[in-house]
Amino acid sequence: MKDPSKTEKPTAKKVADARKKGSVAKSQDATMAVILLAAFLLLRNQWPDLAEGLMSLMREYLGNFPTSDLSVMDFSTLLLRLIVKLVSMLAPIMLTLLLVGILINFVQIGRLWSWEGLKPDLNKLNPITGFKRFFSLRQTVETFKGILKISVIILVTFQVISDRFPLFATAIGADQAKLGFMFAETAWTIAWRSAWVLMLIGAFDYFYQRYEYFENLKMTKHEVEDEAKQQELPSEVKGKMREAQAMLARRRMMQEIPKASVVITNPTHLAIALRYDKKDEEVPIVLAKGADRLAERIKEIAREAKVPLVENKPVAQALFKQVEIGEEIPKDLYTAVAEILVLVTRLNKRHA
Repeated sequence: MKDPSKTEKPTAKKVADARKKGSVAKSQDATMAVILLAAFLLLRNQWPDLAEGLMSLMREYLGNFPTSDLSVMDFSTLLLRLIVKLVSMLAPIMLTLLLVGILINFVQIGRLWSWEGLKPDLNKLNPITGFKRFFSLRQTVETFKGILKISVIILVTFQVISDRFPLFATAIGADQAKLGFMFAETAWTIAWRSAWVLMLIGAFDYFYQRYEYFENLKMTKHEVEDEAKQQELPSEVKGKMREAQAMLARRRMMQEIPKASVVITNPTHLAIALRYDKKDEEVPIVLAKGADRLAERIKEIAREAKVPLVENKPVAQALFKQVEIGEEIPKDLYTAVAEILVLVTRLNKRHA
């Protein structure tokens, strides 16, 4: 649901930050419609040569097909050669379509390199979030577009066949070549008209995606004012503010260490404090991490709070590099961290 307080258009910085994260206004329908139209045009122009190549390929392999028993190795070799020749025949068309897809994406979003969209997001696996998305406005629009595209293709097909029905009725006794030409021409007409209608739907979808994109990026007046203040501040003041924020964050981090379940060390260079409570958390969370002097300070606070320290160089290095403060540990470290937590639990029982 849209936040009613977000009434201001997004600033250039807000849009730039969103682009860095891979969030852009792009229509998949427009991209697929252009690729589909390009594919029809290529097949229309290249079909005689392509058909002749396929016929010669069939004559070559079927005419010279060995009559003796084939071994598995011989059959595999023949099949591999056939696949290579088919790929070489279709490669120019596929490469052209790939370039068309890259071009239409470039036209929509410009030059953009971002890996943020490839990072795994556990929220996408949340059934409650997925259920909400299922009944969202975006999903409603996507459903309507799907129904509209199917309806358009059915309508175009019905119209083309209805217009040519008298020709088909009078061509029942015609030779196979004439019938084949009529069917091919009818199929081409259906494909051509459907592609143009899908292009029109894709164009409308592109403008809708842009509208929705900028609506989602809208800001509150307070956010716009804060950003303007940040832009007006001198670089020295911004640096001091960042230092102050870092100091406050470090102080809050240190206050969280006594709540940790374990501190994993390198042993001297790194220290990572983890918290795991079965009642509240499904996955251990990083409460604090630091290197060198900060690591020593984390260990001092942990000793004062009687938080167990466990030396494990590979796990400490992996956690320090991969996980930020407040984040859950990644799946590839579940087993290693679980072993450490089991060890800590046993030690606590012994001390008790």
